[in-house]
Amino acid sequence: MRPKLGLVTIGQAPRVDLIPDVEVALSGVDWVEHGALDLLDADGIARLEPRGGERTLVSRLRDGSRARLGATSIALALDDAIRRCVADDCGAVLVLCTGRVEHGPASVPVLHAEDLAHDLVARLVGEGRLGVLCPVPEQLTDIRERWEERLGRSVVAAAVDPYTAGPDEVAAAGREVAAEGADLVFLDCIGYTGQQRDILAAEGVRAETARHLAVTGAVAHLLSTSFADHDRAPGR
Repeated sequence: MRPKLGLVTIGQAPRVDLIPDVEVALSGVDWVEHGALDLLDADGIARLEPRGGERTLVSRLRDGSRARLGATSIALALDDAIRRCVADDCGAVLVLCTGRVEHGPASVPVLHAEDLAHDLVARLVGEGRLGVLCPVPEQLTDIRERWEERLGRSVVAAAVDPYTAGPDEVAAAGREVAAEGADLVFLDCIGYTGQQRDILAAEGVRAETARHLAVTGAVAHLLSTSFADHDRAPGR
């Protein structure tokens, strides 16, 4: 049997906007999708909006609209989506969110897009200056602080919504951070697409998407651990 990866969005599955961008990276494993909001109605989703200074997360709903979610409020719904992946015999779960999210323990490894993508971005940018795009202005301070703590130097950031912005808005945001000296622009939300990365490339802006880096890293992790477990099996 091939190893199976669980893909958990903090919004609703299926993520028809995401899978085409990462299907090549997923070709070496089996996979399933579950969403933290899959089993909630509109009122239930509304109750997960940020409250009292809670960090804001943004994700996609099944109808293509977006939801604003509290990073703490989402925890129980996220736990449920992870459990559904475990019930589907996944060897590991990837949480498709580059914001810090909370959840309880699980019986399989739970990987985070934030950790995987951010590690790869830090290597790619090297000693250069990083530019970051995030969905909404209220995330800018947190984004800058996290990246500056990680890299030990200043970063430049701008907000542009991956779900509602047109190509001109995406291009303008890329030009804004590039004009401030960014050598690499990281699209710091799972919602940003390969097409949006290509829009920046057409502007002469080197960019990477969180979805591509995170899924590539998660598949590599799952395959390496699966091979290691196979080698340790009795009789080998």
